[in-house]
Amino acid sequence: MSLDLNPVVEDLLSLGGAGTHPAGAVVGVGWGGETVVASGGYAVLAGSDRDARPMTPDTRLDLASVTKVASTTALAMRLVASDDLDLDRPVAAYLPHLDGDHEAVRVRHLLEHTSGLPPWQPLYCRTTDRDEALRLASRASLQSEPGARWVYSDLGMITLGSVLEAVTGLRQDAAFAALVAGPLGLRRTGYGPVPAAEAAASGDSDVIERDMVASSSPYAVEARVDDFAGWRLEPPTGVVNDGNAAHALGGVAGHAGLFATVPELVRLGRALLDTTLVPAEVVETFTAPLALAPERALGFRLATLAVAGEEVPLVVHGGFTGTYLAVALDRDLVVAVAATRLHGTTGTPARPLAPRDSLVSTDQLAATALTGVAHALDRAPERALDPAPAARTQTGAP
Repeated sequence: MSLDLNPVVEDLLSLGGAGTHPAGAVVGVGWGGETVVASGGYAVLAGSDRDARPMTPDTRLDLASVTKVASTTALAMRLVASDDLDLDRPVAAYLPHLDGDHEAVRVRHLLEHTSGLPPWQPLYCRTTDRDEALRLASRASLQSEPGARWVYSDLGMITLGSVLEAVTGLRQDAAFAALVAGPLGLRRTGYGPVPAAEAAASGDSDVIERDMVASSSPYAVEARVDDFAGWRLEPPTGVVNDGNAAHALGGVAGHAGLFATVPELVRLGRALLDTTLVPAEVVETFTAPLALAPERALGFRLATLAVAGEEVPLVVHGGFTGTYLAVALDRDLVVAVAATRLHGTTGTPARPLAPRDSLVSTDQLAATALTGVAHALDRAPERALDPAPAARTQTGAP
């Protein structure tokens, strides 16, 4: 495939100002049954106790919230296809400890982000026991009536992970390995920890979440910094960046924790919609726009990409560490991106670097990557993007 992605990588590495450029980047495109990958920059920057290591296509990356679709939504799709999970059943039917207002929450609400559960709380400030943390997430006070309002919620996806574990009888890492990675032959995709020598650093320390607790911003929290004694002062490398996943949930959760190489993420993205894992009717159910939030679907976000004068409908999701996955709904096109925006840019509590609001955002990374990929596809000799087989659906197009 004649597709030059090196300019896209260069564009990603040049984002931001002095002190805020991503340390490294990898971009992969699946197109016409093939995959092209380009990389640049560093997986790990040099430090007083470590040598620099270049970013490569084989580097394993902390997917952060891309876990929500690559693992949690994928597992939900598999279990719906096998009639083991009912989207309209109360969550309390799977998690009997729930009662009161929580009895109105349906599985569908968790995927829609309409459950009413709060966006985020530092569970590790209250417990580092996984079972107790899962209960705390699911029992958090509802902020709105289930189904009434869209609010992106880590706690909702953590709770969905608990539901999946109840249905399968497996912890989510084992369920993912059995129902997703295994059938697809993904050998370098799974929950961490992974060998540090194979992984990119996903940040510099726990400085961002520590600041979120200290400032009670952007989410109001009752916890204090002193409520947790395990703040990391070194770059998380091969272990999950997300604090709740790392400190309270044993690295395995519905909202974060998955690692992958970009080539394998492309393969997984392709399989989500091409009926390799689930039949077309399940794909249609999960990619249909929500009435309450038409730019969203079950687990996914919806977007479009202009290629060769045509608007291509996509399902997408980003991750806090600088990851992004986009899959076309009507043809064979997958874009997977990772740019380590938090490494070399955030520092430590004792020596903070760039403030949060000056960092390159995941939305900026995604927009830059998609624009660059569209230009690369426009320039490719075999530029025609043929619609995929009939198994694909356009139901989810905005």
